[in-house]
Amino acid sequence: MDMNLGGPVWHASVAGSLVKAVLESEAARQLAGVGEWREPGEKAFHIRRRLTAREQRLVGPVVDIRRSGEARMRAARLGGLLALAPPEVLAEEIGKGDR
Repeated sequence: MDMNLGGPVWHASVAGSLVKAVLESEAARQLAGVGEWREPGEKAFHIRRRLTAREQRLVGPVVDIRRSGEARMRAARLGGLLALAPPEVLAEEIGKGDR
């Protein structure tokens, strides 16, 4: 999925609190200072930074795994922890085998 961000990005989204400052603080902690721009959303707070050319070479092709077999495999490893995720988030991230 092309998000029009100018290339691959490091990205953290945090949801689960009604207090926006808590969401922003946790997103910043997750990316430990790599955030280039911050986006408060309706349900989550997002921090993103484009990968450097060196980082892109190190990690290889960056692809969106949402709704893929890999997403479902990773979700299966989380087991009961996914009970904490809102159903609409699971539907967006894991899907029903779209890919």
